[in-house]
Amino acid sequence: MKAVAVIGVAILALGAGLGAQDSLRDAKDLYASASYEAALTTLTRLSSAESSAPDVRRQAEEYRAFCLFALGRTGEAESVAEGLIKKDPFAELDPADASPRLEAMFTNVRKRLLPSLIRERVRSARSGLDRKDYPAVEPPLMQARLMIADAEKLGVQDDSLGDLGVLVDGFLQVIRFASEQRASSTPSPAPAAATAVPAAVAARSRTYTVDDEGVTPPVVIDQRMPAVAASMMRIAQSTRKSGILDVVIDESGDVVDAIVRQPLMPAFDALVASSARRWKYRPATLGGVPVRFVKTIALIVP
Repeated sequence: MKAVAVIGVAILALGAGLGAQDSLRDAKDLYASASYEAALTTLTRLSSAESSAPDVRRQAEEYRAFCLFALGRTGEAESVAEGLIKKDPFAELDPADASPRLEAMFTNVRKRLLPSLIRERVRSARSGLDRKDYPAVEPPLMQARLMIADAEKLGVQDDSLGDLGVLVDGFLQVIRFASEQRASSTPSPAPAAATAVPAAVAARSRTYTVDDEGVTPPVVIDQRMPAVAASMMRIAQSTRKSGILDVVIDESGDVVDAIVRQPLMPAFDALVASSARRWKYRPATLGGVPVRFVKTIALIVP
């Protein structure tokens, strides 16, 4: 009897799924015939129904945006497009019904959202790196790298994209080196306290990072790396690791603190941190006003 009940539930679920597919097809036909209001009623029901499969809900939301746009309700259409892009920044529109104007609308929304979506991935990755949870860090970093490439292709104007790209590549190198170390069973040294920068920041005025929206990152005036003895360079290269350095840049563009968050080699780390305190930048700004900023730099030995 129990087996019969399970089979009955499965059949009901299958029937519901087929019914949703039929309704979606009917809604698409209504859209194609310019019956936008009628299509919108069906699509709204499908997109909000928990019984609908995820792909059906996604397509229903997409066509909801199409209908709203066709009805001149552009603001609502863009709001629906935002939700779709936030869920999947790489999703493509149905080529059968996506007109050039619809493509342009979705592209404009994507351009507006990409910088914040990239920052979200970087924030998530930074947190995972602090915990040394490398498997969880790589997916958001790879997504961020693809989104940065997409943003550059679309001509997104955001001064922080260059810094974000360098940071993402540096973090990916850290993960790769950590994976190589695990594969060779070589224990890695314990990282410097990851909370060093936030603790220092908490004691001062608000400090921004490349993760913060609306902030123009500092511009390098002098960021010369120290001269390193050939013997030290060979030792650093043999470790096959990379490090992470945080430099705190004040409102005048001076480096007021340099903290090694991911050590590479003690002597090399100390040399770089000491040199970093002499670096000079044009300060970061928020709304044209100079602000304190933590710049994260990947230390990679070629």
